[in-house]
Amino acid sequence: MRWVRYQWQWLTDLVGDVTTEMDARRSKTVLLLVAVTLSTGALVASVGISQTAQREIDAGLAASTLDLVAVSPAGSVSNGGPSRTFPADAPRRAAGLDLVLATGTRLDITGTTTTIVSRRQVGTPGGQEVNGLTVAGMTSGYLDALRAPEGVELRFLLDSEQRVVLLGATAAEQLGVPTSGDLTGVTIWINGEQYAVVGSLSAPDIDLARTVAIPYEIALAQAGNDSQAQLLVRTAPGAGAPVADVVRLAVLPAAPERLSSSLVVDVTRLRAEVSGAFDKYIAGAGVFLLGVTVLLIANSMIVQVTSRTAEIGLRRAMGASAWDIAILVLCEGAVLGCCGGVGGAAVAASTVAVVAWVNGWTVVQPLLALAAGPVLGATAGVLSCLPPAATAARVQPAVAVRTD
Repeated sequence: MRWVRYQWQWLTDLVGDVTTEMDARRSKTVLLLVAVTLSTGALVASVGISQTAQREIDAGLAASTLDLVAVSPAGSVSNGGPSRTFPADAPRRAAGLDLVLATGTRLDITGTTTTIVSRRQVGTPGGQEVNGLTVAGMTSGYLDALRAPEGVELRFLLDSEQRVVLLGATAAEQLGVPTSGDLTGVTIWINGEQYAVVGSLSAPDIDLARTVAIPYEIALAQAGNDSQAQLLVRTAPGAGAPVADVVRLAVLPAAPERLSSSLVVDVTRLRAEVSGAFDKYIAGAGVFLLGVTVLLIANSMIVQVTSRTAEIGLRRAMGASAWDIAILVLCEGAVLGCCGGVGGAAVAASTVAVVAWVNGWTVVQPLLALAAGPVLGATAGVLSCLPPAATAARVQPAVAVRTD
């Protein structure tokens, strides 16, 4: 019991000495606490922000690469061979598969035929030729598979055999034609044939700005075959791989080998590489910030020990051992670091929440990282105080008490 009381008394005296020293130098203590708070806060926040960004990237990769399947004819159509590989109801057959959300076909005829797009007034000859545009036959389902918004009106006309056209924003600008309002009499010519402009393909996040869309069946008639056609299938998230395995048989059961389906990109390795890159960034940033914190506290504590030489000498003269002096300095560093770590965890949590809110992300803040804030702060405090503690322990009482 006597030993326990002695140890308890020693501990309370140590805590009292630490708090007294910190209170006697309030300005320096506050500055150190702020520095440790910012350092550990930046470290913990970097973990939270990285984990949040990593989750968003991972979700984006999974959503954008696992739900689209492209089916196209295998090889080219030979002379005298069939002019049509895809059956007329290919989109309907693909749509009959489970987990398929939208399907549609597209056939680019730019380059397969002599395509000249121009605008002329109704009933007048001539007109200005416009190059650099993509003329493509589409079905309305192709726009659905691309997630084109419902604002693309009159898309159903692409499923007809009427000579109508939908224009991308850049295509409409180059042709000098409107795509909204009263479009009566607004026409363009493709390969010398007149098409009525019925609407716009303008859609955010979809690259159709330079596209001139005409009905698929008309494009097929001009091209002569569908060797350059593509059936686009959008599936439920993550269902691309199983759909890609069976879609050829569903579309062309008699000869599935005449079709090829795009292999859904396996992003498992890519996602692992992204995760590894973020982990390396976190580790590098953590080591750097922790090193800065250690050097900052060490520099301040060395200056403080030097300024307290007389006080340390007096303590030694009154019976304090070198170990007692070293423990005092180490405890001061540990308390500073731990308090700064608590503040850093609070700063980190707030920072991650603000960054996620600004970017519209879902907050991912590992609780272990927040709990590690005080531990990291205390560890940094102890490590940084090892040299000052060794210096203080070597102070000789007879020399120190005579120091000004």
